[in-house]
Amino acid sequence: MPSPIPFRSRLRLFDSPYLFPLLLLLGGAVERLAWLVMRSDLSHAHGEAANAAIAYAKTGEIADVFGKGTGLTAHLNPILPAIGGTIYHIFGIQSTTSEVLLILMAIGFAMTSGWFLYLLFERLGVARWARLVALGIFCFFPINLSVEVVDFRLWEGAMAAALGAGTLLLIVKSDQEGDTGWRRASIIALLAALLFFINPANGLMIYFAAFILLVRRVPLRRWPQMLFITIMALICILTPWTLRNYEVFQRFIPLRGNMGLELALANHPDDPTQNGDFAQFRSRLETIHPLQGGGGFERLKRAGGELAYADAMGAEARRWIAANPGAFMRNCLSHIRQYYFPPEWQWRIYGDGTSRATWLKVAASWLLGITGLSGVLVALLTRRGLYLYAACAVVLPVLPYIVTQPVPRYRYLVYGPLIFFSAVLLEWLAAKMRGWFRRGEQAPRDRPAASSPDAPSLPYQG
Repeated sequence: MPSPIPFRSRLRLFDSPYLFPLLLLLGGAVERLAWLVMRSDLSHAHGEAANAAIAYAKTGEIADVFGKGTGLTAHLNPILPAIGGTIYHIFGIQSTTSEVLLILMAIGFAMTSGWFLYLLFERLGVARWARLVALGIFCFFPINLSVEVVDFRLWEGAMAAALGAGTLLLIVKSDQEGDTGWRRASIIALLAALLFFINPANGLMIYFAAFILLVRRVPLRRWPQMLFITIMALICILTPWTLRNYEVFQRFIPLRGNMGLELALANHPDDPTQNGDFAQFRSRLETIHPLQGGGGFERLKRAGGELAYADAMGAEARRWIAANPGAFMRNCLSHIRQYYFPPEWQWRIYGDGTSRATWLKVAASWLLGITGLSGVLVALLTRRGLYLYAACAVVLPVLPYIVTQPVPRYRYLVYGPLIFFSAVLLEWLAAKMRGWFRRGEQAPRDRPAASSPDAPSLPYQG
């Protein structure tokens, strides 16, 4: 019979530096589940992704994003709708079992992104106490509960955030260890290609971070090899979807076919009957989006399908941009501002999502924007080096949304990185304050005593 583990040894099992962070993540997952229980409504994801998942459950095809009968689609990424559709096919469309499984998957992706960010900023050298503060805020402050627990069951935001943080961690590890061999490069290239396919905004961020690794750690003579690995990985990931789209639409569509519609939603002549950004955007959404009630679906059918409709909307938007470059630039600047400092109406784009806590979410989002961007600036000015990689996760995902309208699930990509860069700022301020206190304590000892006539006349060195 094996002897029992001594009491002291049992205590050591809980000495891991990662035990408390993992408990925070577990607590964050429980909080999200408790939020759903208190709502007494499992609900389900809405919009194009939900429609595609239902179609996949019934037909095995990514289709009908704008309703039954709208046909095969290239409007959105197929991975999560296919996963969700498979679950719906096995356990029932929007059944309790299916929704619980999708909830657990969405929460798992969200918590995994927090865990990877914690490990990433550990490698960057951020103090443990600062990282724990950041992880606690990420886990327990309820800014994005609905997005994480409802939308991301079938939309890709949490999956993209987790994959992006994990790949960034691997890139930083490769820099620190000097491991840029073909095996590590192949893994990074495949992850980057997969992320670019799932979410182009975060994919661009990873490719830029990989380029920094190339410049910092790879000799120039090996750049062609790295480029070849990158291109082959991208071809492997994108080819099946591209071939499917060419067969269906007779066009080269490696990612999505919705850019024209997104461009038209964000760039159009002002409606003089509407007042304010929200009224303008909501009016435009109602007018042209096929899932709204303003006639967009009928116009889509008349245009000959979603791709033809998106092309027509995109052409109209580009004509307006060419004729109004000044207004377009103002739109772009407004989108950047809204991405990092979202206005209150962002919480009610698709309905009256406001509550008594909405003002707190707005204030917290603005505070995170200020402190997170300040943390990026402090890190790049005082620490540089590896912080270049992490800075990519904050400043680059905005790029596609400069010309389109940012919404909460798009902004989620920078939510975690902003929190952890806020911790960088907090650590820097704490170090500055400690330095000020030390100088204040040492100053009296460094000054010669005023009452001593023999004290040497030396300049104050405090």
